[in-house]
Amino acid sequence: MKAIKIFLVMFLLFTCASISVNAQGWIQNKNSIFSVGAGVTQVFFIPFHDYPLNHRGTIGMLVNVSGEYKAHRFISVGWQTGINVFPSGRYYDNLNDVYYNSTIVGFPFGIKVNFHILEAANAGINDKLDVYAGLNVGGGPSFYSVRNIGMNGFLYGGAQVGIRYWVKKVAVFGEIGWGANIANIGVTF
Repeated sequence: MKAIKIFLVMFLLFTCASISVNAQGWIQNKNSIFSVGAGVTQVFFIPFHDYPLNHRGTIGMLVNVSGEYKAHRFISVGWQTGINVFPSGRYYDNLNDVYYNSTIVGFPFGIKVNFHILEAANAGINDKLDVYAGLNVGGGPSFYSVRNIGMNGFLYGGAQVGIRYWVKKVAVFGEIGWGANIANIGVTF
């Protein structure tokens, strides 16, 4: 009888431990999550020319919306879009073969893949905390108005690392990297 009690206690402890390990905190037991954020970005405006790197892009502000979908227990794939504003943007004028400074507004769209580190490590704290790293790539149209209204494109790509902390069904996040954003903070739901 005592052996059965020990077995039941061990079984309950193991069951509770595996429930917390498999809680999948990065996605809160859903198939998808969505985020809204604001931050800083840098892109490369096209067309490219044989000019120094600092003439090809600029730093701007961003407001973005993104979604992530569970592809594996610890891998997500997603998208990101929003609006970028470059107060001192640099674009190349093919007609005059010169760079101009202008306020540039861009509309990015990109894809991303994230690897959720705590979930992969089966860390016991992963039901509230998500630490991730990944890659992003994208681009879109950008509009400027110096002399006339014009449109160019832009590209971005790079790596990012981030942290997300869940409070009930909403999380706050911070992300740094290159490509879609240099620094980004916001909320996830």
